[in-house]
Amino acid sequence: MRMMDDDARTLARQEVGPDVPITPSAGGLARWPGILGLIVTVLIWGSTVPAISVLSVRWDPYFLAMIRYVAALPVFWLLLRLLERPGAPHAAIRPWRLMTLGTAMAAFATLYTLGIAYSHPVTAVVFGASMPIVANLVARVVQSAAPGRGLYLGIAFVVPGAMLAMFDDFRMDAPLRLGGGEPLIVLAMVCWSWYSLMAQRWMSGVSQLQITARTSSAASLVLLVVYGIAAASGQTYGAWNAVTGLDISLMALLAYGVIVIAVVMWNNGVARLGLPLASLYLNLIPAVTLAILMIMGIPPSLGQVSGAVLVVAGILIAQLWSRRSPAPS
Repeated sequence: MRMMDDDARTLARQEVGPDVPITPSAGGLARWPGILGLIVTVLIWGSTVPAISVLSVRWDPYFLAMIRYVAALPVFWLLLRLLERPGAPHAAIRPWRLMTLGTAMAAFATLYTLGIAYSHPVTAVVFGASMPIVANLVARVVQSAAPGRGLYLGIAFVVPGAMLAMFDDFRMDAPLRLGGGEPLIVLAMVCWSWYSLMAQRWMSGVSQLQITARTSSAASLVLLVVYGIAAASGQTYGAWNAVTGLDISLMALLAYGVIVIAVVMWNNGVARLGLPLASLYLNLIPAVTLAILMIMGIPPSLGQVSGAVLVVAGILIAQLWSRRSPAPS
């Protein structure tokens, strides 16, 4: 906890721009709801790669990206009606800002789903494990701050680790396990990090449920347009005449677990702890996902395990180095 408090004090000195400083909003015991929520988020988000990998065999990525947000919308607005007290403040956000946040969220959903669909599941896990590095880079760009040496050192581990995870084994002539979706996963994480930062800045002062509901509504409009374009160009497919119970269960998990529960808890964690510290908890996602994939009969190769170890090591080195570095004044 002391190390987390040091992070909070460091982040409290940082501002991201002229609108609203993005700083942790709670300290001490008030931070525990955010911490517990992030743990639940990790457990739920750890199931995303396996669920999409199974569904993408029978359903196109554009549909999977769209349906989970559209299906979640009624739940978001019902929860707002039930849980928001009368007279609760509402975000006075400009329409273009709301649509920009929704577009960033929709871009994440589409790129991430496509990335998983066109990557080996374990390779997707390894690339997804670099989220804390990406989040810190995006935060530093938004905050116009120079990256610290610890971040460069972490990248020196993360990049080789991601490359190593794409080899079938350690032989020099081993082929790359490239599916084409790996860069899309990285771009998706950039979009999500930017959304996470800017949602807190542009919609400061309102509940995390309201932030999630309103930005998800904007994202759903964008995703419907994207799906329509994909359908018109013949890039969609679906087992409409043979929907299984597994299909429905996994789609429900993606919509009501990954989107409704986890995103609300993620936004709450970012608000209470700040994005860089909240992203630390994402280090646990690869372990959760790999455990699920092994249960499904998809064990990782030695190269994939080694790559994952390098990625996580790089992230931890960057975070520990940053904690030891003096805070900016």
